[in-house]
Amino acid sequence: MVNHTRMKADLTVARVGHLHIGFKLEAVQEVLMGTSITPVPLADHGCAGLINVRGEIMSVVDLATRLGVEPQPEDGKPSSQVIVRTSRGLVAVTVDRVNDVVHAPADAHEEVQAQTGEYFSGAYALAGRLVLVLDIDRLVWGAKSDAAAA
Repeated sequence: MVNHTRMKADLTVARVGHLHIGFKLEAVQEVLMGTSITPVPLADHGCAGLINVRGEIMSVVDLATRLGVEPQPEDGKPSSQVIVRTSRGLVAVTVDRVNDVVHAPADAHEEVQAQTGEYFSGAYALAGRLVLVLDIDRLVWGAKSDAAAA
């Protein structure tokens, strides 16, 4: 028997290509725009490089590349980096733009199927858009993250 637990959530919603991506609000530290990214030779697929945020060096994940979607930045505006807490520390995630912060009610929550949910922990149908909730540890560290192993 499958357990379909519906959960409410507060989300920072960002646009990546044609997708609406939700970051759990409690994991988001801040949002930056136009940050200079230093490329890292031979980095993993989807690693855009490194940034320095007030003396703290962190990896930058290019979410569009990792998800296999074409970025759609706003005309003349730089991409944004969402600084997110993971089980192993802070990571920056590049998105086309951050839209808003929303409260997603439990009755809008849907589970995602295993084959579509590699990087997502669920989805919410909100105001005519489907917001996919990002599992940041899975995205950055893979299925064997510290959080998943615990």
